[in-house]
Amino acid sequence: MFKKIRTRIGQYYYKKEQTRNNRRCKMTNLQEAKRIGILYTLDDVPDYNLVSDFVSELQHEHKEVKALGFVKNKSLVQRFLPKLSFDFFSKRDLTWFYKPIHNQVRDFIEKEFDLLIDLSLRDTFPLQYIAGLSNAQCRVGKFSEKNTEYYDFMIDLKPAMTTIDFLDQIRHYLTAINSHAKRSK
Repeated sequence: MFKKIRTRIGQYYYKKEQTRNNRRCKMTNLQEAKRIGILYTLDDVPDYNLVSDFVSELQHEHKEVKALGFVKNKSLVQRFLPKLSFDFFSKRDLTWFYKPIHNQVRDFIEKEFDLLIDLSLRDTFPLQYIAGLSNAQCRVGKFSEKNTEYYDFMIDLKPAMTTIDFLDQIRHYLTAINSHAKRSK
């Protein structure tokens, strides 16, 4: 109950800030995107390795990539030292109503990405907050009725889907958008 109240207050402040956001949505596919932002929840080492491999794959394609991870477990923060393309924030970087206040978060929100991808499988308000206020031209995340205010393009997750499955779906659909766009020209 107490957590719900805190989240509702956070959503109130999010909506207040959202009214000042003059972002224009532009559907962008994976091939055309030059600057990509990635949001994710860091729960364990395999998640970090998966995101790290995805970032490396995109950088190999000469894309500028910035990843921002939300670490729920404080002990994990010490295990992962920030790399050049990776930043982290944790629960201690949130206000009482779950608004992220870390400097890297503010920089991430202000960066003009062509594409922002939220890889989290669960609704996590701090990541939704960042995605919803991001200056990214196209924001991608998991489907739910509540997420329509945060993401421009959503992918429906099956109950047993893993992060690898979700990443495969993101690749598939963001590539398919490209092939349809070329056919219509």
